[in-house]
Amino acid sequence: MTAHPGSGGVLHGGPVDLVPQRVADRLAARIGAGHLTQVRAPVRKERSANAWFRGTAAGREVFVKLYARRDRAATERLVAPAVGPSRSTRLLDTGTDPELGAYAVFGWEDLVPLPPTAESAAVAGHLLATVHETVPPGGIRHLTPGQEQLDAQLSALAAEAPDLYGPIRDRQARAAPAARVREAGRRAATAPRVLLHGDFSLRNVARGAGGRELVFDFERAAVGPYEVDLRRLWDRELAVIPGGRAAFTAAYRRGRGTDPGPPDPVLLDFARLSCAVTTLTAARRTDDPDFEAEGLTILEALR
Repeated sequence: MTAHPGSGGVLHGGPVDLVPQRVADRLAARIGAGHLTQVRAPVRKERSANAWFRGTAAGREVFVKLYARRDRAATERLVAPAVGPSRSTRLLDTGTDPELGAYAVFGWEDLVPLPPTAESAAVAGHLLATVHETVPPGGIRHLTPGQEQLDAQLSALAAEAPDLYGPIRDRQARAAPAARVREAGRRAATAPRVLLHGDFSLRNVARGAGGRELVFDFERAAVGPYEVDLRRLWDRELAVIPGGRAAFTAAYRRGRGTDPGPPDPVLLDFARLSCAVTTLTAARRTDDPDFEAEGLTILEALR
């Protein structure tokens, strides 16, 4: 494994498969664990850029995340305690190893994924409301949806997948004309801002011990309009659950301290378009045709 620029560690930023045992052993020594075993994604699609480990430290079972990027480790270190252990896994320790990079230690919980049902959509809506009602800690990046952000994302797509860039640019112009993108920027400038999860989906919610409903993985958290957090699950998950969008939205609005009303359609469409472009870029970077198909599906839904 080669170092990722700026990470100072062993992970290269692509989906992680099996890491050398020396990585687990050094990390175990670092956190005072007798032994760590790597936790591998059950299917290719669920792989992460981070490496995950399980073991026992200080007499309790722990889950250890080794990050590909230090900035994301720093973000999770700030946000996880702010959301709190009643609604998330418990963050026990963090640190940086000069060879491995940044890591975090969480209390281990046997988490049960939520099935694709309207009830689960409602649970997800309530959990996202919990995140959005959390006061953003200092040091979290602010998102500024609009033309400048989209231009940067399209440039990254052009560099990674020039064969996709032209057709996507043309389809984007039909799905979200420049005037609509400018309008999204104007609305984003005045919309209430909340603590965003940053990568919200049914993959990042589950039931823990005693049926506790949990949300986790805050490394991409930011501050911005709440519609940004709907960008992935709106087309990828909620659209295929009968009544999913309605159940999610109703539970989300009930869970907020002040009802924000239904999602702003202009901001939501911009968030979906942005998600499609970044999904396609990441899919080409990691050679993941299934992920690429998801990006194209979002674009098709925007037509």
